[in-house]
Amino acid sequence: MTHPKIIFMRHGETEWNLIGRAQGRLDSPLTAKGREQATLLGKILARELVSAEGYDQMVSPLGRTLETSQYLQQNFDFSPVETDLLVEIDVGGLSGLTRPEMFEKYPEHMNGKPGNTWYFGAPGGETLQQMRERAGAWLAGLTGPTIAVAHGQIGKVIRGIVLGLDDTGILSLKEPQGVVHVLENGQETVWS
Repeated sequence: MTHPKIIFMRHGETEWNLIGRAQGRLDSPLTAKGREQATLLGKILARELVSAEGYDQMVSPLGRTLETSQYLQQNFDFSPVETDLLVEIDVGGLSGLTRPEMFEKYPEHMNGKPGNTWYFGAPGGETLQQMRERAGAWLAGLTGPTIAVAHGQIGKVIRGIVLGLDDTGILSLKEPQGVVHVLENGQETVWS
């Protein structure tokens, strides 16, 4: 399936990102570095696109993405529509916990999970298949080129689907902050 051009950005660094606390659908404010990253996103878009004309504009309704959008708007005319399809993965019982707390409370889930694969299928949370379905619904609803600000895990699933990756490929994707992912014709380019 072909998709329109997608310009995807993850929110800037948050206080909980900095200390390693799982956010999922909970929230914490951007750090000073996160605000700088969000401002940089606007500068990158202004440099590469000049204007948002011709692009649909969407954002997750969670506070960290809305805050990122506000800083981005200092350098780029961005007026996004909120959509729940872009909210971050529900990490269930892991929400608000640090890695040591996760291992203490849910050792059976955490053991043997490399990288950030523990996000998926957490007790009471969303699975990778559920994330694929939600990301697929968002992609199916796109009617033209789109600029979106969302989160790391939903972003890696969206990017993976567009790139034609299997689950292992999706899980291996990185989710950096302060860069712009451009998805077009089944390929990804990163603007920084």
